[in-house]
Amino acid sequence: MANDNVPRGLYPLNFNIQQAHVYRVSSAADIFLYMPVSIGATGFVARAEITTQNTVILGAAVGFAGTRKSGLATNDPFLDVSDLTPPTPSSDTGDRYVLVADDPNQEYLIQEDTGGTALALADIGMSADLVYRGAVESTPTGDVDSGWVRMELDASTVAATTGGAVTVLRLHDAINADGTENAVGDFAKWVVRITHHQKTGLQAVAQV
Repeated sequence: MANDNVPRGLYPLNFNIQQAHVYRVSSAADIFLYMPVSIGATGFVARAEITTQNTVILGAAVGFAGTRKSGLATNDPFLDVSDLTPPTPSSDTGDRYVLVADDPNQEYLIQEDTGGTALALADIGMSADLVYRGAVESTPTGDVDSGWVRMELDASTVAATTGGAVTVLRLHDAINADGTENAVGDFAKWVVRITHHQKTGLQAVAQV
């Protein structure tokens, strides 16, 4: 009788491929599915800061491609560091790409963590930061089989301000594996929207 424990970052709801764009990747670092990313001054995309107040986020990664926008160098469901080095043959060099759900109005599903006081329905409209489970900001992790990033909503950071990475819109209407409804408490699933989106006027300096 508990909420399912399925951390997977910012999962786009009602996603339409026409609401996404392809960007070149800038850094040799793993990027997992549904990980928030930002675009820097060079026009390249990298992992976004998630704990810095008023940081800007472009959207969530929903797909990847390799040289000439073809398959990746390795058969992974995420963008592995090895994908960012020239594969064999050595002539097959070039950029790697990430498909980003970058519509400013995109809504995302995210799981709440178990730290601090659980969110309540009264917290709808407030903002909060994100947190990587079992990892620090500089070395985030993901599931190498599913490709999902191990990211959750940081309940301990919810506040009646606009500084958090995401804004809480509503409790998600869903059924758990045991037949119970998704409910307020540990691992609750919430619908959120990016607070400071890079494609709107609410922008700070890109943290990439």
